[in-house]
Amino acid sequence: MKKIYKLLIILFVILVQSCTKKEDDLISQNCEIDCTEIIGKLMTDNGTTPISNHKITVVWDNSSLGSGTIRTKAMTRTNSNGEFYFNFYIRDDELKDGVYRMYYDELNGDNFIRADLNGIDVFQIKRDTTLVRNHNIPKKAFLNLTILNLEDIQTNNSFFINFEFVKPPGYSQSISGINRGWSNEFESNQLIEIAGNQPVIIEVIREIDNVQTTKYDTLFVNSGTTSNFTVDVNN
Repeated sequence: MKKIYKLLIILFVILVQSCTKKEDDLISQNCEIDCTEIIGKLMTDNGTTPISNHKITVVWDNSSLGSGTIRTKAMTRTNSNGEFYFNFYIRDDELKDGVYRMYYDELNGDNFIRADLNGIDVFQIKRDTTLVRNHNIPKKAFLNLTILNLEDIQTNNSFFINFEFVKPPGYSQSISGINRGWSNEFESNQLIEIAGNQPVIIEVIREIDNVQTTKYDTLFVNSGTTSNFTVDVNN
């Protein structure tokens, strides 16, 4: 039965992909009148280090549940400063429906945290306008997390640790953080992937006997390195 179920899922995915039409509209980059511009930077290290000579693509997407169109509108590469520039024409049907998305080629997952999250939000845009999109991609660091007295968490209690990867002002970011809930069945020592070379705010939330307390700490861990951090459930 499980094999049949998996086969049905595979067939459904194939059917969905086959019903979505893909188009190339790179000629729209020859726009001279009523053009749309997107300018920005692709950076890392808290917006201080450029990701140069990297391919970025703009698509228009009105696909839904396997039908519709994904149309490639423009392509470019970042310069030595991580800067990119797009200039293209929006078709009439694109004004009525769909959204715009930007994608950059996936980076090395050994160096960047969640490298698969390689999209930059654009959404619906208009003709004859300029949109600024600066984007930061966090490098990977590690946190050797130790939780003391984890066994004291009872069924009616809750214990959460949230890791916020603080993005530089004026930037979007590929990943904003991670949220983790814990119980007394978890391992008390875990290695957590966090953003490197930029501030990470750690929020510890305890709710014991319907009383909630919150504590904050801020860390800065160099990319590629591991830092130790200890949290006590009872303190």
